Amino acid sequence: MSLLYAQGDLLIERVGDIPVSGNPLEAGTDGASVLLEGETTGHRHAIYERVTMFRDDNLAHDIPNGLYVTHLRIDGPTARIQHEEHDAVTLPKGTYRIRRQRELEPREARLVAD
Repeated sequence: MSLLYAQGDLLIERVGDIPVSGNPLEAGTDGASVLLEGETTGHRHAIYERVTMFRDDNLAHDIPNGLYVTHLRIDGPTARIQHEEHDAVTLPKGTYRIRRQRELEPREARLVAD
């Protein structure tokens, strides 16, 4: 079973270390690597340590359409995901697949939005 972390509408899955592929994503001008920004609030799931984010749809073929966010590689000892409304999540060195979570209702599923 995979090691999983969650923060709000993000589900973070530890995967085996893989080479960076697809499209590497750059940190913003404020130094933040933003995993996801809330549609309603504008709050961000952000990492301020140096990390490598890359998006490769071939590595996410088993994730339902629209839920894949990115892959994240942490080369330092740890990296913290920060968000204004949630406790920080500290991830150890490794590679992670990031996806959005769904909020399930008895007869329907919808995306969770911050």
